[in-house]
Amino acid sequence: MGLAKMVTVALMLGVASLATALPMDQAASAPTAELAKKCREMMIKAYPPVPAGSSTGHMLQQREYFRTCIAQNGKMENSVTPAEGRTK
Repeated sequence: MGLAKMVTVALMLGVASLATALPMDQAASAPTAELAKKCREMMIKAYPPVPAGSSTGHMLQQREYFRTCIAQNGKMENSVTPAEGRTK
C-alpha cells in the first residue's frame, strides 16, 4: 500500500470517527403535521386573511405568530394583540 493510500484511509477514518462523536440530538426536529395545522388555524383566527390587493395585510404578523406557535409547541395563551381594522 502506498503512502498516499494510507493517508487517504487515515483521513477517512478520522472523519468517520468525528462524525460519530458529534451529538445528533441537537438537530431541530420538524413540527408534526398536527401541530402545523393547529398553529395555522390559530393564526387565521388571530389574523384573518384580507382580500388580495388590500393595503392592510397582516402577512408579517401571521408569519411571526405561526413561528412562535411552532416554537411553543402550540401553546399560545393570549400572546397576540388584536389586529387593527379586523372585523369579526
